[in-house]
Amino acid sequence: MVIDRVRLYPYSIGRLSPFRIATMTSYSVDGVFVAIDGGDLTGWGEALPFHSINGETRETCVEALRFLGQFLVGRDFMAVGSLVAELKGLLPTMTTAVGAIDVALHDLVGQKLGVPIYQLFGGTNRELPTDLTIGIVEPDVAGVRAGEIVAEGFGRIKVKLGDGVENDVARVSAVREGAPEALIRVDANQAYDRETALVVLNEIAEFGVEFCEQPVRRKDWAGLKWLHEHAGVAVMADESCFDAEDAFGLISGGCCSLVNIKLCKSSGLIGAREIAAVVRSGHGRCMVGGMAETRLGVTASAHLGCSDSAIEYFDLDAHTGHTEDVIEGGLEIVGGTVRIGDEPGLGARPKAEFLAGLSMIEVKK
Repeated sequence: MVIDRVRLYPYSIGRLSPFRIATMTSYSVDGVFVAIDGGDLTGWGEALPFHSINGETRETCVEALRFLGQFLVGRDFMAVGSLVAELKGLLPTMTTAVGAIDVALHDLVGQKLGVPIYQLFGGTNRELPTDLTIGIVEPDVAGVRAGEIVAEGFGRIKVKLGDGVENDVARVSAVREGAPEALIRVDANQAYDRETALVVLNEIAEFGVEFCEQPVRRKDWAGLKWLHEHAGVAVMADESCFDAEDAFGLISGGCCSLVNIKLCKSSGLIGAREIAAVVRSGHGRCMVGGMAETRLGVTASAHLGCSDSAIEYFDLDAHTGHTEDVIEGGLEIVGGTVRIGDEPGLGARPKAEFLAGLSMIEVKK
């Protein structure tokens, strides 16, 4: 049960088309696969940062993982809780890097005990209805895409905002026209001040929007609270919530009742479940989402979704815009619903042929 070594595999995968949100445009998916070897077992995790959201890049994650990996070698991987706590103390702002290790350690523990990760937390395997996301595109393009998404079996569509009031309202209107029966949710990624956000939310309310993720800047909790009290669409904290302390402040302060959890923000599964516990105690609800992870990272998020009843909304489509699927095992999406298997641990790993084409960084003592 001792960690023998840590292996890092920096990778880059193309996108089918550029993906634009309010704070950045992504042309490729640049992350790091993390392998933690313990005896005859290997646990896998994934670091996929968005620098405009968590301040990390692939390169900073590699350096952080080198540093943290040296700390791990020789330690007992079954002591996952104390290990992750120590890692967070060593690099408290490198949440994506720590989160990748957290998942890899849980993968190891699950394999050792012969149970899937969600069972480690007392969860049950359930079907998770996910949305499919439309980035910032022209309204007519969004309308056509909405029809395609429904035809693919999805009943939920997420629409990115942040292109100006007129364009944002037109985009949501076009999506509603293209998908009359679909549930629509929107995500502004910190695009607006509170007054402008109120205009947008009140104008799109007529289209039956479920909620809006992060309409204001991350630290503008007062603005989020004001919108929670006055907007015609419910607001959800995303970039404002990185840990349980944030969740407590947001929920107890009346800023919102909805929180989006991402493993790259919460430093992994342990931190994510701490957030869910706080939100549940405040009678709120959670969504689990992601950045642009491969099916490995999204599978870890699906295990989180199966582990806690406070998580009622699912945004598990991060991998769908990639030019290739480099993962074996893991989740599948059927008719807009995410399903995971019952393999021990994570149940997903990078394909050997893909890893063979990457440069491996080995971390030892």
